[in-house]
Amino acid sequence: MNKLIILSMAILLASCGKETTTETAVVQSEIKLTAEQKQNAGIEFGNLEEKSMAESIFCTGLVDVPPISMASVSMPIAGYIKSTMEVLPGKQVSKGQVLATITSMEFIQMQQEYLQAQSQMSLLTNERTRQQVLQQEEVGSKKRFQQAEAELGNLQAVSRALAMKLEILGCDMKSLAEGKMSSTLHLKSPIDGFIQDQSLAIGKYITPTDVLVKVVGVAHKHIELKVFERDLAKVKIGQTIQFEGDGNKSKGKVFLVGQQVDLETRLTPIHGHFSMEAEEKNFTVGQFVNASIQVGEQKMLSIPQAGLARVGKGGYIYVEKTDGTMAQIPVEVRSADMEWVGILPKKELPAGKVVIRGASALEAIFAKD
Repeated sequence: MNKLIILSMAILLASCGKETTTETAVVQSEIKLTAEQKQNAGIEFGNLEEKSMAESIFCTGLVDVPPISMASVSMPIAGYIKSTMEVLPGKQVSKGQVLATITSMEFIQMQQEYLQAQSQMSLLTNERTRQQVLQQEEVGSKKRFQQAEAELGNLQAVSRALAMKLEILGCDMKSLAEGKMSSTLHLKSPIDGFIQDQSLAIGKYITPTDVLVKVVGVAHKHIELKVFERDLAKVKIGQTIQFEGDGNKSKGKVFLVGQQVDLETRLTPIHGHFSMEAEEKNFTVGQFVNASIQVGEQKMLSIPQAGLARVGKGGYIYVEKTDGTMAQIPVEVRSADMEWVGILPKKELPAGKVVIRGASALEAIFAKD
C-alpha cells in the first residue's frame, strides 16, 4: 500500500514539473528599452499609413529555357568513339562544332550498298531502254519491259533511301559519288550553348538510343513559377513579375498561365518572360528565384521598409506602448516597393508609437532576449 502511495506521488510530482516547464516556455513579445538602447538602434517613430499599393502574389520558381534551347546529342547509328574534344560541363560550344569522332562498320556498309545500287541502276536503266525499243518495234514482249521498269523503280527507291540515311549521318555525298568512302562520323552540337553533361569515352560502344552530350542554350531564358490554387484566379497574362535570385533582381511579364492544378501539390505553373533581354545573362538555367506577381492595386496599411523586420515571408513591426514597453507585432507582407511595405497585422495593434526605422535592430534584441 505504501509503495502504491509513493508511486502515485512521484507521478503527480513529475506531472507538475512538466506543467511548470510548459508555462515558462513563453515567447517574449514585449521588452522595455533604455534611451541609450533606442539611440544605438537608430529608432525613429511615426505612424502606419494607408496607401494604394500593388497587390502581389508571392511565389517561387526556376530559371529555365524553352525546348528549342535544349539539346540531347546522339548518333543515329551504332559505332565506337574514336576521339573526343574537350567537352567538360560548363564549356561553351557553337552550333555545328565537332564534339567527338565516331567510327562505324554500319556506316561503311551503307556507303558500299549505296555505291552498288548506283552501279546496278546504270545497268537496269540501259536494260529498260533496250526493252522499250524492242517493244516499240514489236520484237520484245511487253512483260519483259514492265519487269525491267519495276526492277529499276525498286532500285531507285533503295538508292534514295540510302542517300537520305547517309545525309542524316553527315556523309559527304559529293565525295561518295566519286567513290571516296569514309569510316568516321562527326558528332556535332546542334545549337549554341554550354555543355550540361556528357557521357563520352574513347573506345566506348554507342547505340542510337544513347544520349552522349547534353547542351543547354543561353537564348530566350524565362522563369517558371508555381502559384497556389487559391491565387490562380488573380493571375492574368501581361501582369508584372518582380523576381530575385542570388542577389540579382529583375522584372518580367506573365506570358502563359497554366490551365491545370497539380492534384498533389495544388500548384499551377506560370510562365514569365524577362522585360529586358540583357538581364538574362545575370541568371543561370536551373537557378532558384523568389518572385512576386503584381495582380492589382489595393489600399492597405503600409510602413517604410526600415520599419519592418523581415522573417521568412512575413515579419514583425514594433509599437512603443503608452507604458514605455516595446511590443513585437507579427505581420503578413501583402505588397512591397522600393520604399514601402504593405502589411496585414496578425493581432490587434496596441495604442502607442509605431517604429518606422530600426526594426531589424529591434528584432535582434528580441531574439537575444
